[in-house]
Amino acid sequence: MKFPTEQDDMDCQEALRCLFSLTELDGIVLETLRDGDEFRSNEMAEIIGKDQSTAYRSLEKLVKCGFAYKERHNIRNGGYYFCYSARPLEMVKEDALEYLEGCYNRFKKAIRDL
Repeated sequence: MKFPTEQDDMDCQEALRCLFSLTELDGIVLETLRDGDEFRSNEMAEIIGKDQSTAYRSLEKLVKCGFAYKERHNIRNGGYYFCYSARPLEMVKEDALEYLEGCYNRFKKAIRDL
């Protein structure tokens, strides 16, 4: 097993992908959300060139990880749809740091309990 060294620098995207188990596609979807306003899953699917179900799964994962908002919009004659948008970067950063601290403490405890 190779442990990372101080020379193994990690950029922000790599760190977030590692911390939240994001795929490359999740990263593309997140960048698209950051570049736009609101997207439905079918709109995102068209932009990223994937099936709607694939876009939906990625959007839901980003919501679960705290990177995106999901907002329900009602249709006048009945029904509804969801739109997704990016959360402000400062909020994401604060939440990610808090999550990282919790992970660190759990890892530290697990190693001490070996």
